[in-house]
Amino acid sequence: MGYVSVEQGDHLFWLGRYVERVCLTLHYLEELYDVLLDSDSSAYKQFCDRLNIPNVYADEMDFITHYQWDKNNPDSLYSNLSRAYDNGLVLRNIISTPALSYIQMSLDLMEEGGKTGAYALLNQQVVDYLLAFWGILDEKVGTKHKRSLIKAGRYLERLDMQLRLGADWEELEITLGKLIRRLEGSGININKDKLEALTYLIESQKGDDISRLQALSLIGELVEP
Repeated sequence: MGYVSVEQGDHLFWLGRYVERVCLTLHYLEELYDVLLDSDSSAYKQFCDRLNIPNVYADEMDFITHYQWDKNNPDSLYSNLSRAYDNGLVLRNIISTPALSYIQMSLDLMEEGGKTGAYALLNQQVVDYLLAFWGILDEKVGTKHKRSLIKAGRYLERLDMQLRLGADWEELEITLGKLIRRLEGSGININKDKLEALTYLIESQKGDDISRLQALSLIGELVEP
């Protein structure tokens, strides 16, 4: 069946956002943990500031533990992946049970990490599962429209995080191109003026913090009800 309800479309979009948020954050954390343990134990504070999440952590080890695995922390990676699972669960018939199982296995690994503290190895396994999730979607999700809804969420989240965490402007331009292509196939209501302004900011590559803040503001206003 090709029909997608408004509710299903919203679930598909946010499924893409939450999975990408966790996957990309784990990528950034690999480098951050090296900094925390080797040179600057307070570097997590800047990370929290950039992602606009509250710094509720006593020190770097508290951050490493609770930012990743704390079920009671709404900003933790576990909580974000749980939201991905909740969205995926109601979409089981669209994304397939095998795709959903990769998210469940990732959650299981995070629970194991919370008990053992073996974050380095387990984080890579979680990333591998989530990359497998993206791979199986292309096989199991039957229509371009549905795939575009998920991947529009994916690339919007990626662009948002890349802006916050300092990706170079050439990389931002690549992600923007992917986002635009998926938005065109998704049927999502987009503020075209905001998209045009966002495109100009990124393609002009001014490279300053003000431009990044402006771009983040535009991303927040891009999708219309």
